[in-house]
Amino acid sequence: MDIRYRRPRGTRDVLLEEMERWRWCEERWREVLERYGFGEIRTPLIEPTDLFTRAVGSGTDIVDKEMYSFETKGGEQITLRPEATASVVRAYLENGLTRQPGTLKFYYLGPMFRYDRPQAGRYRQFHQVGVEAIGSPSPVLDAEVIRTALALFEAVDAEGLTVQVNTIGCPECRPGYVAELQAWARGRAEGFCETCRARLEINPLRLFDCKVESCRDLLGGMRPISEAVCGACRDHHAALRTSLAAMDVGATEDPSLVRGLDYYTRTTFEISARQDLRQSALCGGGRYDGLVEQCGGPPTPAVGFSLGVERTLRHLYPEEFDPQLSRQSPVDVYMACLGQPAMIHALAHAELLRGVCRVEVDTTGRGVKAQMKGAHARGARLVLIAGDDELAAGKFQMKDLNDGHQREVAGDGLLAAVREVLGS
Repeated sequence: MDIRYRRPRGTRDVLLEEMERWRWCEERWREVLERYGFGEIRTPLIEPTDLFTRAVGSGTDIVDKEMYSFETKGGEQITLRPEATASVVRAYLENGLTRQPGTLKFYYLGPMFRYDRPQAGRYRQFHQVGVEAIGSPSPVLDAEVIRTALALFEAVDAEGLTVQVNTIGCPECRPGYVAELQAWARGRAEGFCETCRARLEINPLRLFDCKVESCRDLLGGMRPISEAVCGACRDHHAALRTSLAAMDVGATEDPSLVRGLDYYTRTTFEISARQDLRQSALCGGGRYDGLVEQCGGPPTPAVGFSLGVERTLRHLYPEEFDPQLSRQSPVDVYMACLGQPAMIHALAHAELLRGVCRVEVDTTGRGVKAQMKGAHARGARLVLIAGDDELAAGKFQMKDLNDGHQREVAGDGLLAAVREVLGS
């Protein structure tokens, strides 16, 4: 077969049974998020490029290497959103929500775009579910947000997860540490990889994001930022740990956890799953008390996280999905039709049945045997057979696939007969 078009590298199709897995997770995630007081927000897939260059920050891989940016016909600089926090903050300000009292709690679920090297569980178009809680500086809210993330994993029966937390200070104490780190690293620049040497001059804290083992080993000689933060940040972090312990959330300290975005302050955290001998981050977030102000609003504290959908699904279902071995979504009633008039007859009655159950009308024109195989493949409980004789009498042959019992049912009594068997 000569396939003319193929999907772009780093993207994928989600279909058939795999789509059912996605929907199952999404439904449970929405239930959890609404129980925790979050309301859904949907922002555009495209945003002004400057929103991300300012919010995410120079020296980050997202801004320097991974954004899909372009100029519109009208001369606007536009970017496909690489993350959603900046978009939510922009929406919060643009829609005048600063006048809303208390803490505003949003959740989102949708695609993001980064020109990244495709690999298992990582794509150039990927999906995230995340939350943003805007309006409170309390470390207790940080703990609640972390607990919310764990509840999402619990809702889909994810196991083998660990929580790492850290504090990266605030604008009062972090600059001093960054200067110390920069001076320390410059004296050892030859030991770092090329990417780290560039980060050293632009954004030294990003050194801790490096995955190269030699760089990580070298950084082990630098005192962690958690030892350099001010008293207020230490108190905030201690209250976070106390709050997590009160909810029986076990978390380990990771002094290298700075996250890859510039807007974080104080709390950072990740939730990871062990794969083979390595930890794979499924979810990450933290506090970003300066972002709203940076985007033109008043000083406003906030905290949030994002969870990688593809990575989480891969953790839940590690086997490779083969669409050719998959099946369509199940139905309750399968209507086998012999000829076009029978299809029309079945379709008219299917509309009535669809008020109480899932119905498939077979319009392929195949023989009865092939259509019965189709009913089994779709997991149907009942098969309604319509041919010339049934059409003339205004009836159907109804077969229960559980016990093999078959009987004739009049069209005007079809709904009651189906409900009796299905118990609906």
